Amino acid sequence: MKVPLTWLKEYVDVKLTAAELAERMALTGTEVERISHAGLPATGGNLDRFIVGQVASRYRHPNADKLSLCQVDTGAGIEQIVCGAANFNAGDKVAVCLPGGLLPGRDEPLSAAVIRGVESRGMMCSEAELGLSAEAAGIMILPEDAPVGGRLADYIPLSDEVLELEVTPNRPDCLSIYGVAREVAAITGRKLKPAPAGEAVPRGDDRIDEIISVEVADSDLCPRYGARLIAGVKVAPSPPWLKARIVAAGMRPVNNVVDITNYVMWTLGEPMHAFDLARISGRQLIVRRAVKDEEIVTIDGTERRLSAGMLLIADAEKPVAVAGIMGGETSEVSAGTTDILLEAANFQGRSVLETSMTLGLRSESSTRFEKGLDQELVPQALAMASRLMVEIAGGRLVPGQIDIQQRPVLPEAVLLRTDRVEALLGIGVPVAEIEVILTRLGFEVEEKEDGLLVLVPSFRADVEREVDLIEEIARVFGLELIPPTLPSGMRVLGGLTSEQAVRRAAVRALAERGLSEIISYSFIMPDFADRLRLDPRDERRQVVALANPLSVEQSVMRTMMLPSLLGTLAANLSLQNQDINIFEQGRIYLPVAGEKLCDERRVIAGCLSGSLKGHSWLAGSGEADFFAGKGIVEALFAGVAGRFSVERAEETFLYPGKSAAVITAGRRAGYVGEVHPLVLEAFDIDIPVVAFEIAEAELIASAAGIIVFEDLITFPASFQDLAIVVEEDRPAAEIVRVVREAGAPLLKAVRVFDVYGGESIGEGKKSVALNLEFRSADRTLTDEDVALVRAAIIDALGDKLNAALRE
Repeated sequence: MKVPLTWLKEYVDVKLTAAELAERMALTGTEVERISHAGLPATGGNLDRFIVGQVASRYRHPNADKLSLCQVDTGAGIEQIVCGAANFNAGDKVAVCLPGGLLPGRDEPLSAAVIRGVESRGMMCSEAELGLSAEAAGIMILPEDAPVGGRLADYIPLSDEVLELEVTPNRPDCLSIYGVAREVAAITGRKLKPAPAGEAVPRGDDRIDEIISVEVADSDLCPRYGARLIAGVKVAPSPPWLKARIVAAGMRPVNNVVDITNYVMWTLGEPMHAFDLARISGRQLIVRRAVKDEEIVTIDGTERRLSAGMLLIADAEKPVAVAGIMGGETSEVSAGTTDILLEAANFQGRSVLETSMTLGLRSESSTRFEKGLDQELVPQALAMASRLMVEIAGGRLVPGQIDIQQRPVLPEAVLLRTDRVEALLGIGVPVAEIEVILTRLGFEVEEKEDGLLVLVPSFRADVEREVDLIEEIARVFGLELIPPTLPSGMRVLGGLTSEQAVRRAAVRALAERGLSEIISYSFIMPDFADRLRLDPRDERRQVVALANPLSVEQSVMRTMMLPSLLGTLAANLSLQNQDINIFEQGRIYLPVAGEKLCDERRVIAGCLSGSLKGHSWLAGSGEADFFAGKGIVEALFAGVAGRFSVERAEETFLYPGKSAAVITAGRRAGYVGEVHPLVLEAFDIDIPVVAFEIAEAELIASAAGIIVFEDLITFPASFQDLAIVVEEDRPAAEIVRVVREAGAPLLKAVRVFDVYGGESIGEGKKSVALNLEFRSADRTLTDEDVALVRAAIIDALGDKLNAALRE
């Protein structure tokens, strides 16, 4: 929300600078994102160089047919100015830039110049040169009441500091200049001027209800609908002051009728629309839900197909506006319009939001309605807009008005206990000051025996409870004035849940191995499944599509983490970053048949694309491979004291023979493996990459929980090596499992340290060397103890795996 400071000061005489006001507003809950400048540069006395002038005489330039030689009264004397425009005459009042003035967008100030042999001391400015509009065909002609010699900025708001506010969703009242003025008056103690409504005097013997009828067929989506009729308007460019206001607010001037509706919306916060009465078929408007596939061409020239249930405004034949969002092209005001039907209404916020999201159409109007507006703004906005239409567009206000309201909105009454204020804030606020604060904010306060009875104004629908009132008191009184105090009552120690502890341990384990944590969007590209070569029947192809995506590349919810990781990896590699080893903990989203909400699962996943040890003659090739990825997964489970195993498994996006499934408690928990070269090519990656993804629920379930102390010193371990010959395709994990089962309980650890195959071993065979660790908790093992366990292991390998000792 852009708030020009001079506009704000029309309703509250604030003495603070823009920076001081921004700081004060931030302390009271209204964030000012930035302070920008609109219009003419204001530094160095620049505004003094722009004045109201009057053309005293105009003659043809002696040396150029298309130039005029003018004598211009600047109030301090006559200046000679050469001008190339043709839309003015002697006696016209014009905007003059004297030598030394700096125009918007220029680096150098204007200086006196000789043009075709004649000196020119200044410039008569166009609206484009002053930043008011794109109109550059002629100079700006000022109204008759413009004071000759006066500063142009004092007559037209051509230079302004603009506060750009971040308005929270619960404060739609601050999406208006007057709403912000009310807030500023409350926090600074300055007086708030009356609301800018006014009223034009109706003229004529006709009445609006004799000319047009309005029906609200769906009042649940339109609690209030109002309209006024202005006859005999002349559509033309807006006066300079109005254009300046519109531009400073960040909008584009269109014509006097449209600009008035935008000006009223920005001032009061009530969106308005102007219909060309002659283009309303049957002189009838109906506020109703759309039927399926009904179509409308909105004023931006786009044909839109409406869904059943969307609220629209229709005439006797067709839709003429999408309610609360945008008007239709068929009833749009044009240069030939003479009779205007002004609309101000209150539309249900959720309905406007859903329609806006479905159509992918947002506007200043929808931004306000979707947050919920005050119904009482409807008559205020109609009165203000009608007056401006008569004053600026020369129209006649037709007697009567249309105001259809479902039911009056009665103020809510909330009892405020003054002792409760001190109990919650930890500081006493005098009752008199409480009353002043609430009154300044627009509340009505009445003293009662048990506290203060507070009537909540209709524009503050977010205030429902006593605690809401206390929050209002606190922020205006000054949060910085409330002393910090410790909570009273029972004191407890904070801590982590078991799930949180495992998550932190997992992140710490990966970070300690040299991986960097990333946070990526949950939205990914729609063709990710094809890039990953997923099987057509893979459930991960079924996605949740976004109704209103930020871009095509972020239009579906991810069903696996790998696309996000590969996208981040590719972006870093394109910037010549090397050794990108990353991980992310986050959610994936799988649709559930027949359900609106999807199945959100937490996972932890990572990608390795280089050395984890840096580059040196000790670090090897530095390329990531399957065993590096498996080692990271081992470190991950070790960090949470969890157990897992790996089994040979294939994934279409992983390299065949260099991938595995991660198993915990007999269940598949994830995968680890080298990414398939075709997948890497699809993501523009030209180096080997290893990836893993582990379901967080399985990781947590595998965690040991309480870690029990084990004595490793009193009774030493005994180590032996064992080399066996097995079938070439026998997984090492299966061998380790059999050895563990046969060697329990004295076998504490088993590690594979060598795999060998060759002619001496035999065709279709391989040799696997194991290191065995034997240990007892209550005695030192003898050679006989170890020999018995070793023999049991050898027998089990022979019986279950047909393995033999290597000779």
